[in-house]
Amino acid sequence: MTTSHWLSERWQRLSRRERRVIAGGALVSALALIIVYAVLPFARHWSAREATIAAKAEQVARLQALVDNAAALSEATRALEAARESSARRLLAGSTPALGASNLQTLLRSYAEQSRVSLERVNVAREFEPDTVGIMQVPAELVLRGDLYGLVDFLFYLQNGEKLIVIDALSVNAARRRGQTGAAMLSWTIALHGFYVPEEEPV
Repeated sequence: MTTSHWLSERWQRLSRRERRVIAGGALVSALALIIVYAVLPFARHWSAREATIAAKAEQVARLQALVDNAAALSEATRALEAARESSARRLLAGSTPALGASNLQTLLRSYAEQSRVSLERVNVAREFEPDTVGIMQVPAELVLRGDLYGLVDFLFYLQNGEKLIVIDALSVNAARRRGQTGAAMLSWTIALHGFYVPEEEPV
């Protein structure tokens, strides 16, 4: 007796209820196999595909935003470069720190002359250390004599002049001599500093 005949006879001997149970179990098993080996892999593949599409769409959107804003970005870059060049021009020039300090002293004398005040003493440091970004502070102390208008003019030149100068301290005293007439004379001491960056050597 072959296996198929034996199974057929066994199937014929089963009751209708038992046949329905076996058929239902076979159907459930078949559905489980289809889900495990067909539906789930397809779902995972579909989910990965959707994630890839979403990532690509986001990347395209970013690139499109860059393209749309290219002109604005170029303008902002030019503005930053112009501001950087302008700031660089306001630093003390010179191939050495000592030359930068000398240029600061010359500049202060020029401001005093333009303000019509007397520069009685100016001391500019010759040795100074750079900070963490390579910018050196060049401190100076000066004593001047003049009237109130001269003081205002001199401070104006310090604040709005061609080089960036920061006032650290200011002391003003009356300087009228006995029997002196005319506008009140003042004597003031200013502690300040400029900024110096070593010039890059040409390649």
